[in-house]
Parts: sequence; structure tokens; C-alpha cells
Amino acid sequence: MNICPSRPRQTGPAFVLMLVLFATGGLAHAGDPVVSLSVVNSGMTSWVIDGADNPPLTLLRGRTYEFVMQNVSAVHPFNINTTNATGSASQYNNGVTNNGATGTQTLTFVVPANAPDSLHYNCGNHAAMNGPITIITDVIFASGFD
Repeated sequence: MNICPSRPRQTGPAFVLMLVLFATGGLAHAGDPVVSLSVVNSGMTSWVIDGADNPPLTLLRGRTYEFVMQNVSAVHPFNINTTNATGSASQYNNGVTNNGATGTQTLTFVVPANAPDSLHYNCGNHAAMNGPITIITDVIFASGFD
């Protein structure tokens, strides 16, 4: 069933991951459970996040996300960046703890209300290991209770 007729129906692992990120727990409120994502590198070609290669992520402002590294080599630091780039010069650090995580570390991202609408996750060294992050606001309560 396509619940949004103006857009083509999407399927596949990336779509399922987007639904999981948005739908787990519903709306962002204080005390909401943390969304935990498993992250592993696939050689130098992609990040595998909860089973999907370089999936687009949709995160909700006010929500906490944990990117749990699964024995990620030190040559693959996992960064959240403002641009789609390797290195650490464009790291986005507002609400991010442990940017550049490797090994079995956890990168935690408490998405702030003023986060930009678009971010990226990248390997610090390999350009093919990247994906877009779309940041959204809870559209139901965005304008209050008028």
C-alpha cells in the first residue's frame, strides 16, 4: 500500500531502515527510548547499517541515536559531517559524542532542535563509504496545539 500517492512506492532495505528510524517509538519526547543502529564496514566500499549498504537515514530532531560500531577497523572512522567528505574537517559535533568512532565504540547523536536539515555520515578515509542523513521535525506537533 502506498500511503503517499504523490510519491512512487519505495521498497528495499534502505526504505525499511528509514521506516525503522522514524517509526520506532513514534514521536520524539523526553524519555523516548534510544534508537540503536549496528554499524560495520564492508571493506573500503560501504558502511553496512542494520544490514543495508550506505542507506539514506532519516532522523528525528530531539531523538537519541546510537551508532554501535561492530569491530570497525581504525582506518574507518565513522563521522557525522556537514558535507559529504572524508577527513574530520567538516565534522558536525553539536549533539554528537564520539565522532570518528571505530572498533566497538558507540557514536551517540542527540539530534538538536537546530540541527541542519541535511547531514552526512562518512568514513574519514574512504569516499565510497558515505550516506545522506535527513533531519526532520515531528510534523504533527511542529506548530503547537492551536
